[in-house]
Amino acid sequence: MAQSTGVRATTFLLRELIGELLYFPVWWYSRGLQLTALALYRNWRGLTHRLSIAILFRTMGKPMYGDYTRSGRIISFFFRLLLIFVRLIVILMWTIIELIALLLWLAGPAVSIGMLIRQLVPIS
Repeated sequence: MAQSTGVRATTFLLRELIGELLYFPVWWYSRGLQLTALALYRNWRGLTHRLSIAILFRTMGKPMYGDYTRSGRIISFFFRLLLIFVRLIVILMWTIIELIALLLWLAGPAVSIGMLIRQLVPIS
């Protein structure tokens, strides 16, 4: 039996809408989580690259600004030690922020559904 274009279009739209709504949680906790975690990891790697802690460790014994005197070497060593300490704190704080962002990603749909149910169900 032939269907009109309007009926076929409505059936297609409803099927797509329902299919997307049912697929959303699967995507959110599988592919979406993978993409988010990868983006957060890339941000973290970029930060560690920008802070160049590996370079500081490599050049720990070398004097800064070509000052080869004993005092210049000692000052350079302790200054680099201070830089490493501060930058490691920055990386630790950024790691905590990114872990919180990942946890918020995981909790997002559950919290949204909970808030929706709270609004729809009257509290007696």
